[in-house]
Amino acid sequence: MQRFEIRPLAFGEPRYARAGVATRGEPDKRNPSKTNLPEARVFVREGLRSYRKSYDVREVYWGAGVGAGLVAVVGWVGYRGAHPDPSLMDMSAALQAEPAGSARPLENAAPGARAAPLGGAAQAPEGSVEVARASSAERGALPSGLSAAGFAEGKLGAYLPDTLYVKINGRAEFYLSFGVQSLHAVTLEGPAGASVDIELYDLGESRNALGCYNGERPPGMDSVLENGSTFRFDRNAAFLARGRYYVRFVGSDESAAVLGEVRRLLELFRRELVGEELPWGFALFVDQLKLAPSAVGYLRENAFSFGFARDVYKASLSPADSQEDMEAFVSVKADAAAAERAALEYQAAFRSQGVPAGKTADGLPLSKDEFLGSVSTATSVERWVIGVRGAPSVERLSQTLAQLRAGLRAAPAAVLARAVPSPEASGEAEPRGEAVAGPSGESAAGPSGETPAEPPAGAAPARPAEAKTLEGEDQ
Repeated sequence: MQRFEIRPLAFGEPRYARAGVATRGEPDKRNPSKTNLPEARVFVREGLRSYRKSYDVREVYWGAGVGAGLVAVVGWVGYRGAHPDPSLMDMSAALQAEPAGSARPLENAAPGARAAPLGGAAQAPEGSVEVARASSAERGALPSGLSAAGFAEGKLGAYLPDTLYVKINGRAEFYLSFGVQSLHAVTLEGPAGASVDIELYDLGESRNALGCYNGERPPGMDSVLENGSTFRFDRNAAFLARGRYYVRFVGSDESAAVLGEVRRLLELFRRELVGEELPWGFALFVDQLKLAPSAVGYLRENAFSFGFARDVYKASLSPADSQEDMEAFVSVKADAAAAERAALEYQAAFRSQGVPAGKTADGLPLSKDEFLGSVSTATSVERWVIGVRGAPSVERLSQTLAQLRAGLRAAPAAVLARAVPSPEASGEAEPRGEAVAGPSGESAAGPSGETPAEPPAGAAPARPAEAKTLEGEDQ
């Protein structure tokens, strides 16, 4: 095979001399009638032309092989995307399942038991006396008899905090921020591909469960508060906070069979799960200030993006469709001195986010948001820190602070007795049964005959005490 001999350029020879390409100011040798004017651009006029005299056939083979390989990769990726492995859709397949009776409970493990495998319950040691009770304990608080009306239980998943990502990768941090202790999940499979996914989160305390519940509630969506349960419906799903548990029921579609199963499961869990009294912060806002339960939330940490702000109850005082973002908040500390220090921290934090804006009539320093024009402040009342964030005017802020003080004075003794700092906020929680003095030195029961405080101005009114019906729910 003949090969074209490449001769090095002579010193000073133009780069395109042998290609017959005209350079600046030279005539075009292939077309003498044209002259490359000095002001014309310099470029290769025939960029696709090759000046090689011969080609090696192996180059063609290699190029064709590489191109075919790339086409094969693209085709394989497209096929696998259209026909995924079914096991990838079943998160419970990641569990290291063991025969029935071989797993111990997630809590109260027997001494010497091994750590839990990825996403599963820990294994019982040889000869453990807990083996007989392991099968039911591995279900956690999931009620028995979930199967009904053509829906049967699928695989059961049990997850600890360090394996939570196996089930809900991407959302695990939200639940971990509320101190989740375990997650039990199961899918009920029905006819014609219908299904309902159940996720039961054990948050340890009712305030954490309500915090998770309201943290996932869309703005403007109402909740029902009835017999110790807070719940709502949303198209093909239902959500329930009861006691220390937060439960999600998510149907596969909005068919009548799936929606009926979601409602049946909600009622079943409301009966079977152990309820608790409302946390003291919810009782203050709902019972004393007459706010709707859906307006109240709980922030276990990083309230208002403040690293020091923990164990905070807040209530939204602005309508969902409003441009305002006004919130009242309250937190409890171990004693009056700790509450006063915390109030000063809030004042300094609000100043760092805005500019000083004078003081209220009773001398509280105000901070104003330079862009929104809203004002914020905080103060202490005995063991409590109270405050307002994002008030549209000083008058609204002062009025809300006065109503928070009145609500604390009117709160029953049992509610104030439950007002103790969380272990994370205080290092160690105070005894719950100890009677606590109320604000301003009064007894915890409040002044004799005092009526509850009026709801803050502009806040959504509470629903009646009887069972409430969600908007859009079938009667």
